[in-house]
Amino acid sequence: PKSGGSTVKQLYKCMGKKIDVKSRPAEILESKELGLIQSGEIDLVFSSFPGFAIEHLVDSAHKVRALGMFRHPVDRLVSKFYYLQIATWERTYNPAWKDMDILEWAKTSNMDNDHMVKKLAGKLQREEATEKDLALAKQTIKMRFVVGLMDEMEESIKRFNVVMGIDTVTSQSGKGCMNGFFGVNARRTNSNPHPKMDKDNPAWQLLAEQNSYDVQLYEYIVELFDKQKEVINSYASMRAYTGLVSID
Repeated sequence: PKSGGSTVKQLYKCMGKKIDVKSRPAEILESKELGLIQSGEIDLVFSSFPGFAIEHLVDSAHKVRALGMFRHPVDRLVSKFYYLQIATWERTYNPAWKDMDILEWAKTSNMDNDHMVKKLAGKLQREEATEKDLALAKQTIKMRFVVGLMDEMEESIKRFNVVMGIDTVTSQSGKGCMNGFFGVNARRTNSNPHPKMDKDNPAWQLLAEQNSYDVQLYEYIVELFDKQKEVINSYASMRAYTGLVSID
């Protein structure tokens, strides 16, 4: 939530990709029974339960690429605080937050802590995250994911395109979609401008403390993002050489 998912969905819809969204474990299990991946009718599956989705939707005969877009956990929570004050269309809309300052909210109302670690470790939100969960989350990210950063959205999407073999250089439709989302008059989906918060703010510091495992995981993901650059560039060069996709 609030990590660029809506923008990414709209971008790939623009490119003509067939997308499915599986936000709950029950939906994932139903899709398993229906053979969603095996049908070949879907290009991308978006899920709030990536580990569970990979475990239940993928088999040895049908390989997939796991792509993850990540945001600093404190930035995500700050955005969530302001967004859900006005997002009447969301199930978790909470107008009462309009009457709170963010420090008060962090102290009394925020129950969404260490979200990434818990999701990747298969824990419920109400459970506590542990060092073991953090280690498992890091291992899952390293072994399974091509990582993207919301702060590096365009570069992240370019990497995802390379991995999926999407040509956005010579393909007019691909180029047009990228320009539409990252060009001069770029559009943003489901964005909500809000006050920025620096790291010296007491609310930032409290949220970082409450999400210490997620902060550690995010720092690891940033390091992995840098390390994956060379690998993906090599992959892109190989694909360009074999004529499968053009790159800058």
